[in-house]
Amino acid sequence: MRYYYLILSVFLFACHEQNKNKISPAELMKSREIRKVSEAEILKKGEIIGREILESVIKLSTQKVNDTSTLCDEKDWKELDALVKMNQAKVQRINSKSENLTELELQLLEAYQYNLEQNMKPTGSIQKLDAKTALYAYPVDSNSNIYKYCMDSISRKSAELWTIKIPIKEIINKL
Repeated sequence: MRYYYLILSVFLFACHEQNKNKISPAELMKSREIRKVSEAEILKKGEIIGREILESVIKLSTQKVNDTSTLCDEKDWKELDALVKMNQAKVQRINSKSENLTELELQLLEAYQYNLEQNMKPTGSIQKLDAKTALYAYPVDSNSNIYKYCMDSISRKSAELWTIKIPIKEIINKL
């Protein structure tokens, strides 16, 4: 009989512990609720998310690229992997020599090149890249460590952009 109570108490305790990890029915219903979201709302939230990611990338770049360490390739920044996974985004630095650029990225490079030549203040932009992805782009600032330590005098004359590709599904989940 003692074994029966022991087995029963272990079973009840195990079931109780499993239920602690589950989300509440209200949270589950909210996550599955159908919402009508406009493209403007998606892009507005995408811009906020893109700006937050960019701020983290710039902060990380000041740690990785400075007068004592010039780890210029963002693909080598381990901390960037965690940021990318958390937001399901893709972050990269592009220029006119980059391979496999989309038509939109080429157009943005041309626009930012014009801004660079006219000494205009850099601004970010968000656009729909395709039906599933939003693209947040921001030029590499001339005051940044990337500009100072990673770009030679020739590449400083051509625009470089930080691009952040964010899945629209991820943006909608954060609305």
